[in-house]
Amino acid sequence: MIIKKLAVPLVNDKILQQAEHVYIATAAISDAGFDFIRTRIPTKTKMDIVTGLDGLTSPGVLKRIWKHYQDRITVRIYTRNTFHANVYIFEQPFRKSVGFTGSGALTLEGLKDHEEVFNKVTDAKDIEALLSWYTTYYEFAEPLTEEMIREYDLLYPVMKQRDIISRQEKKLFIDLTTRGFNWDSIKFKTQFFKKEDYQALSPANASIDTAEIHTAREAARAKLKSLHEQLLPAVTRLKLHADAHTVVSSIALQDQPERRLKTISVSYGRSEGTLKRYDAAASPDNFLTLQVILQPRAVGVWLSMGKPHGSKEDRIYFRQRMQEEVYRKTFLSLLATLGSGYFIEVAGEQRAVESFQQPDILWEFTQADDWMHYRFIIAKNYIPGDPAIGNDTIVQTIEQEFTKLVPLYQHMKDTSRDQS
Repeated sequence: MIIKKLAVPLVNDKILQQAEHVYIATAAISDAGFDFIRTRIPTKTKMDIVTGLDGLTSPGVLKRIWKHYQDRITVRIYTRNTFHANVYIFEQPFRKSVGFTGSGALTLEGLKDHEEVFNKVTDAKDIEALLSWYTTYYEFAEPLTEEMIREYDLLYPVMKQRDIISRQEKKLFIDLTTRGFNWDSIKFKTQFFKKEDYQALSPANASIDTAEIHTAREAARAKLKSLHEQLLPAVTRLKLHADAHTVVSSIALQDQPERRLKTISVSYGRSEGTLKRYDAAASPDNFLTLQVILQPRAVGVWLSMGKPHGSKEDRIYFRQRMQEEVYRKTFLSLLATLGSGYFIEVAGEQRAVESFQQPDILWEFTQADDWMHYRFIIAKNYIPGDPAIGNDTIVQTIEQEFTKLVPLYQHMKDTSRDQS
């Protein structure tokens, strides 16, 4: 029997509820996927897992199993080759068993969200063959150790960063080449940013440093400088500040990650005096800022908590304050005022702000943030051709969005160096 969403029979047919022993071979494990199984099986049920470390298995899962579940959950790591198998076997009462083989890993995406396919196995001989296959890989896999977890925990952020970049570039490729998008169908005459401004930042041009591309980037940068000058009255009213020398981000390739220019932005945040209380050389870009950001196929209005290796003070402050129930509730209510179109991105995962209904769920989502490795943004993007970013409307649009974002900015930023 073909199954598209494995989570459905596991829950509806009470397979997890009745499981007496669980055997899982999987390419990757996420915290949410692990908890989907763990919280639904009886507390006395044993679970054996074999996985590789080629996919993005959460080090948090490995730590939790090692610390809390060694008495009933065993994990072994297959290292002899790339491990991409996904097999689930559930022993049930009265010597019955059911198995599933398919494409979905032990993640929520693999179990219920992505387009996966599974084959259900109930024949006793087929189950026996599956268990024999599973046992072979399980026995040749390495037992999980504290040293393995410690070393993998150091490696994981680098692996995840690569995955985030890959997914973002794939999404941009799809956005630019499919879904009916056509540059020629957009009436750029009434738009503030023109086709050439966006294309100066296209993936094809990101690492090119010819005179022609540099000229196009300079023109796009000049547009953002002009926009900044028109925004100054609103920025002043909102008590935001810009660095007079670096209000528009650099277009020099040597200043970009991997020497690839993907965006140009204007940023607003703390005053120069407040920044100097952190460090004499402190830059606004290393702290929580409001941004207007030109991308290859969008103009973004972002509240940027920080890029990788940035905004340490703000992000630590926010993480600590989110432990307080009242602070979490206020954060959720402020997000709700933003309206449709906004999303929050933490550690490469994006979710619409309206998808959060409970403060504790939002708190759990934000705990994945790591200032050393990932960006953290609350953002809204406008695609080319949107009337909201036209010649006559873009300043008003950004003013309106900044006005909504400033209360969040004030709520999230570290206040320890503010003038009393």
